[in-house]
Amino acid sequence: MAKALPTISTKFKGAVQKSDQEKKISELQIEIEQLRSASAPELEAEIEKLRSQLEATSGEVEIDVVLIDPNPNQPRQTITNASIQAKARSLKKYGQIAPVILVQQENGRYTLLDGQLRWEGAKVLGWEKLRAVVVPAPQDLDQSSLLTFLGFEDLNPLDKAEAIIKEITKITGFEVEEISTILATVLKRIERDGKIKELTKLVTVSAEEQKNGLEAFSVTNNEQDILLTLLELGLNPASVKANLMPMLFLPQDLKDAIRIGLACPEELNSNHSLREYHTLKGAHALALSVLSAKVLGIEDKVAAQERIKATDEVLKNNLTVPETRALINQIKAKYLTETKTESKEIKFAIAKISTLSDASLAEASNEQLAQLKELLTTKLADIEKFIH
Repeated sequence: MAKALPTISTKFKGAVQKSDQEKKISELQIEIEQLRSASAPELEAEIEKLRSQLEATSGEVEIDVVLIDPNPNQPRQTITNASIQAKARSLKKYGQIAPVILVQQENGRYTLLDGQLRWEGAKVLGWEKLRAVVVPAPQDLDQSSLLTFLGFEDLNPLDKAEAIIKEITKITGFEVEEISTILATVLKRIERDGKIKELTKLVTVSAEEQKNGLEAFSVTNNEQDILLTLLELGLNPASVKANLMPMLFLPQDLKDAIRIGLACPEELNSNHSLREYHTLKGAHALALSVLSAKVLGIEDKVAAQERIKATDEVLKNNLTVPETRALINQIKAKYLTETKTESKEIKFAIAKISTLSDASLAEASNEQLAQLKELLTTKLADIEKFIH
């Protein structure tokens, strides 16, 4: 006799179910019951196989760690060794609290939709299995991954900005510079018309209401495509433009600091370790970006060295944004001289001297010309003292 199967509704109570899975579950249950009614011991293996399929379809299961592959297009591009070690310590102490979310591949392997840090931590600990929920492959895996990760507070602004731009590019075909220009143009027009608050309200409404709402702003097709993409992701376009778009145009050394952290870890003394220092925050990176060759009036290489040195100081000393700006002002003071306002008196003197024509000089006496020459010669020497 085949083993009695547990009641499916009890065994999988609370499991994650999708409408398109319910039919599959029902079909598997019927097939299992048909096999049981045959009372054939040799069919037990087939029943066990179907039971496994049912579990994988309906809810939480255990999956071999070696069968799981990372999502190559996931938004989180910054996964440091320090973060993996921290997750491993958490898993060892508390166990796996939440299951990872997987999409099954045709070859029997699985792609991570959510839970890469847990997966990486499990590998560090030598775990053989992870608790997981296997879901059907979404119509748009990249967008589903992005929606999953946008809710994570620890997703750095550079990763977030690049993932968002990738999604917009996929829909519109525009490159980052075009997207930035179009977004800035439409938001400037909306703000000028006093409708920026109305645009913000569209973040929380349905997709249909978002599309209808944008018609009131008289946007072009290109502008609508970009705004709709952001709104559908639950993002405020004005906030994206102000806080995320600038991340894409940061110098490479600041991007590296956001993702990796210290540029010169060899400078740490023996009492400190690299993992004690965090990666650079977005607000700090934007502040440090003003240390450019153009602003400082120096070569790109020298400006980069100043930025890297300042960035390491910010990270090592865990400086706040105001403290970072103070440091930046000190660096700028080394290269920038004080800008003085124009003197009205000098401006008047220049104008008067300019009016001295050849005719005026010809009518003057030799004594006057000698006095003027001596005066101008003396003043020229004085002027040289103040020219930098």
